Amino acid sequence: MITFLVAQIAVEPGWAVGTVPLDDPTLDRDVLVDLDGRPWVPGSSLAGSLRAHLRAHDATAGTSLETTLMGSRPPKQHDEAADASRLWLLGTRFDADPTPTGRPGVGGEPLLETVGQTGIDRRRGAATATSLRYSRTVACGGVLTAYLRFDGELDAAHLTVLAAWQPAIGRDRSTGGGQARLSRLRHGTIDPCLARGARLWLTHHGEALVAAVATTDLPIAAVTPEAWLVEDLLIEDALLVGDPRPTGPASPRTRGGRPLIPGSAWKGVIRSRVEYILRSLYGAHAACTQPGGCGTCPTCHVFGHQKARGLLAFADSTIDTTWQPATSVRTQVGIDRVTGGSRDRMLFQTDPVTSGRLQLRIDALGPVEDWVRVAVRHVLRDLHDGLIGVGSQVTRGMGTLRLANPPNPPGPVNVPGLTAPPGEPTRPEVHG
Repeated sequence: MITFLVAQIAVEPGWAVGTVPLDDPTLDRDVLVDLDGRPWVPGSSLAGSLRAHLRAHDATAGTSLETTLMGSRPPKQHDEAADASRLWLLGTRFDADPTPTGRPGVGGEPLLETVGQTGIDRRRGAATATSLRYSRTVACGGVLTAYLRFDGELDAAHLTVLAAWQPAIGRDRSTGGGQARLSRLRHGTIDPCLARGARLWLTHHGEALVAAVATTDLPIAAVTPEAWLVEDLLIEDALLVGDPRPTGPASPRTRGGRPLIPGSAWKGVIRSRVEYILRSLYGAHAACTQPGGCGTCPTCHVFGHQKARGLLAFADSTIDTTWQPATSVRTQVGIDRVTGGSRDRMLFQTDPVTSGRLQLRIDALGPVEDWVRVAVRHVLRDLHDGLIGVGSQVTRGMGTLRLANPPNPPGPVNVPGLTAPPGEPTRPEVHG
């Protein structure tokens, strides 16, 4: 007996399963594509997400579905026996959502986009020199169809757990990438030893065989994960999180024609300010300043480091500019530091977003201690008060955002295990 399953996964824009750039030497991270040029998700990527889901279920329910369905984990010793997975990820296919101008990549909007990111100097809170990198991501949402096979028959309990899967796709989970949800799951069984099963097995192959067998829909629970923090903000003066490769005036990042603040920008600004707060309260060693993180300080635990993902996921913030004009081209010139006059050949233009409303959404990827929420509230208060900004040219009057509904002043930031330096009492609030 063989069970086939077809999982349809709704994927949000901005995702990518990475590969080494081959056709563009200026790219640092590329996107896997199939022979038709469509973004591709290998079965191994989904298998990791599904195994993590089964492991989490086993931890709460006391079952052993992870090993029952997907075999044993890789052995730690070479002489240890390992069980192969009975659940096969046969392949995937991505179909982009159509847009008003056509299907992306086929006469419509671009299917892929190139985005730029810079590292944040942990002490200055500004971009680190020579840290700009370019990545290619999928610019549109769509449906990822995954085809699975299980050697045996799945009972109702197994199918219920599989229908509760909340998949994650690709890289950059903590900066808005890989957001997805299971929208449909079909299953069916086939016995090649019987006449009907043998006929299907011999007359169909590939996707057609799986689709012919997996015809029974499973109910999918409508799961809407509760956000860890949500805040509405208004642009106070002007905002520019730039397109990495502009032609003409420096323009804001857009997706689907709408400007946005990428999750990576939110993460960099908030992490840098939280580290500043901790160093102000508990001394210089309370938060590391290493570019890749130390892996031991509180902020590395919360925001991640080179060897581990963080606990918070910062979503992209699309800016709503429908209620008033959004952009205004500004002409600027560099100043000669000696004469005080304008420098030759230093005329440039920017096209920032001058008005709009946006929403900051942060999701928790694991248990988060209470002090983190208080610290992030302090950061948002500093943003509201104009002590810090988002995007470029913050020191020149841009990047100021106001909270639409300012909360009461946050309480003290009390981090377990940290104490104030001798002779310096802990301050309950830090704003700069």
